[in-house]
Amino acid sequence: MDSYNSNASGDPQSGGSGIPPPKGDFYTSPDTGSLDDDDNFRAQSARPRDSGGSDENALMELTKKLLEIQTVLKTVNEDGGSTASSLQLPSIVVIGSQSSGKSSVLEAIVGQEFLPKGTNMVTRRPIELTLINTPDSGEEYGEFPQLGLDRIRDFTRIQRTLYDLNMSVPDTECVSDKPIELRIYSPHVPDLRLVDLPGYIQVVNRKQPPILKQKIRDLCETYLKQPNIILAVCAADVDLANSEALKASRRNDPLGMRTIGVITKVDTAEPDAAIHMLTQNDYPLHLGYIGVVCKPVREKAGIASHAAMRSFSSPGVQVGVGTLRRKLVRVLEESMRQNLSTLVDAVRNELEETRYQIKVHYNDERVSPESYMAESLDILKQRFKAFQQQFGKPQLRAEVQRWLETQVMNVCAELYWSDPAIQNLNNHVTRSRAAGWWADASAKAASVITELLGSNTAKEHKGPRFGKHSDAGKNANGRDRDGSRPSEVAEWNESDDVYWGHQLDRASAQLTKSGVGRWTTQMVVDLLMNNVVTMVDTEPFVHHPDTRAAVLKFSHAILRNQVENTIKPFKYEVEIEPHEWAKARKRSSALIDNEIQLCRQALLKIRANVPKRQLQQAIQLVKSAERRGLDPPGYQAAAEQPERQEPNSGSANAISSRSESSSGDIDELSFAQYSPRLLRSAQQMLMIRDRLAILHMRRKALASSTCASPENKRFCPETFLDVVAEKLAYNAVLFINYELLQDFFFQFPRELDSKLYYGKTLQQTRDFASQNPRIGQQLKLVERRQRLEMVMARLNELVRQQTASEHHARRSSSSIFPGL
Repeated sequence: MDSYNSNASGDPQSGGSGIPPPKGDFYTSPDTGSLDDDDNFRAQSARPRDSGGSDENALMELTKKLLEIQTVLKTVNEDGGSTASSLQLPSIVVIGSQSSGKSSVLEAIVGQEFLPKGTNMVTRRPIELTLINTPDSGEEYGEFPQLGLDRIRDFTRIQRTLYDLNMSVPDTECVSDKPIELRIYSPHVPDLRLVDLPGYIQVVNRKQPPILKQKIRDLCETYLKQPNIILAVCAADVDLANSEALKASRRNDPLGMRTIGVITKVDTAEPDAAIHMLTQNDYPLHLGYIGVVCKPVREKAGIASHAAMRSFSSPGVQVGVGTLRRKLVRVLEESMRQNLSTLVDAVRNELEETRYQIKVHYNDERVSPESYMAESLDILKQRFKAFQQQFGKPQLRAEVQRWLETQVMNVCAELYWSDPAIQNLNNHVTRSRAAGWWADASAKAASVITELLGSNTAKEHKGPRFGKHSDAGKNANGRDRDGSRPSEVAEWNESDDVYWGHQLDRASAQLTKSGVGRWTTQMVVDLLMNNVVTMVDTEPFVHHPDTRAAVLKFSHAILRNQVENTIKPFKYEVEIEPHEWAKARKRSSALIDNEIQLCRQALLKIRANVPKRQLQQAIQLVKSAERRGLDPPGYQAAAEQPERQEPNSGSANAISSRSESSSGDIDELSFAQYSPRLLRSAQQMLMIRDRLAILHMRRKALASSTCASPENKRFCPETFLDVVAEKLAYNAVLFINYELLQDFFFQFPRELDSKLYYGKTLQQTRDFASQNPRIGQQLKLVERRQRLEMVMARLNELVRQQTASEHHARRSSSSIFPGL
């Protein structure tokens, strides 16, 4: 009938060699009465392929190698490419209606029962089945490469696995285009690649989606395109005019050049009708029709079945699974041979395109998952080394010194600047008892405040440190709010020396016990962790969240295991060298100047936020309240009953008080028109003025000759506390450097290698590199190029072998027919 339509001519000698018939499927060749076709195939499979040196054996070797190449090309196609659809070899696609016998035909070809069976559409995904002949092995097993399941010898387990994979598609979808890849290795199977697709249906049930019929059709259409071979399975009890498989093949292969018709259940039809169906020309197929009777694999063929198959013996009639096997092998081999040159060109073009992309986008830069991981960790180590060089003892001492200077100012504000006796200390230091320079300083401070109150601009600032108010009606200098001085200033005596010496001890102890060790430890931990976070929050670790988390975790563990630093209070007298005192005197003067600047900024801020007239009136009201010993919030209640405040005073005193209030202050009854916020601003203004006057006084005291010597440290607490702060900073840094920093700098690089580099598997390394989109894409291209180069080398070898074989065949024919 055609070039592929050949009858089986098995060797009787080999047929009687004792090879048992297959498990359940039987085949009858038209011109052999007793030899089973499957026995023929198994006997031929058992022979060494190189024994005959025939063209058929060469084609079989070609098919086997091309199937191996196709496995590699499948991974290339999964990566995607500009011409990925052309990188494929022919496969045999099995289509047919449900219950037409597709699964039985496939199981008969394999010789094992492995496909899922059921009543509710159990084939829901394409099954890409690759049969690999292993003549040198007696094992039969299957593999699921996608699942990593290797060498499954129990075909019942394979059947359950396929059933579970198909049933993973929900009933609401019923079909999926995600294929299941299965490989079966056996010495009794030919080298074939088949695709089993869901069967066509006519009517959907109530649980299936209405579009199921169209979805099955669309899924099958994707596999029926060239160069695939179509195996159209039709049942003998169904008219070919109603065959969905033939309809689908006609749409994709109108001339029937690559379609093989398989008629199942031929034993259910009359012999004449079956022969007519196999030889008719109404629905012509270039590769013809083959009739098969597929019994369950576990059953054995009986004499009646053999007799039924013999009844179809007629010239030009092809029957039997063995005939079908040989037909599929020859058709697939011939199709692969014809498509070999096309495949070589497609692979060459794809390889050139891949090389071009690597050159254009990555400048032929060499990269591998291992090199990328090593380079990424080296980047982190270099960043850590740079941080280690920058963050030494000088930088740490500067941070600690800055914090301690703030603590010094806080201690001075609490124990000195808020003490009412600070004026006596100042007078003693400056050798002034009465007016002295105080009047000039006060006048200067008043002029400065007046100038600031009249300013129209202000800037944001850090607020100064305020202590508590002194006695009501007087500022912290002992001067009245109206600027008048008290009539007398206390004499300096021995008790004052004891008092200020005690205050100095309190200040030193408070500074020492201010948590220097705890704070410096936490400060260093925060600085280290913040810098580690900065190092892993940039390229390339922004693409590796797991690695980032691992770095932060072991960094925290290293720091957590360190002993917390604590600095013990000084229990001995601090020895101060003259040069240390001179430096501390300059630093403390600079700190006082900074405090003065902060006070001025605070005044500017209040002036900018409160209208000038309202602020002045509120200040007058606050002054009046303080002279009467009241807080502004309680002022209104006292103003309503002024007589109750002085029950023993006469009416004259009360009248005098009211007249004084009306002449010097605003009316008490108008207090209600001032908001608490305004009154608080006025209070803050007065406190800042007091603090500014104190700071000017202390600045001049530090510049006096008394503070030039460390022997007068009790008169110059700011300078002495600065010396103590410097020594605390030195000891803290020395302790932290050896107990915390050096250990962290030593352990971090080693933990980096042990946790993130050593012991990583190849897959973990690839996963790490793939997290970076740019590197992942580059690695895909590099791996794609490597696969294509390997495929190209194999294809070139096959082409050379085929060319040599054709040349040898021509020389042989010319020697036989010299005249041709």
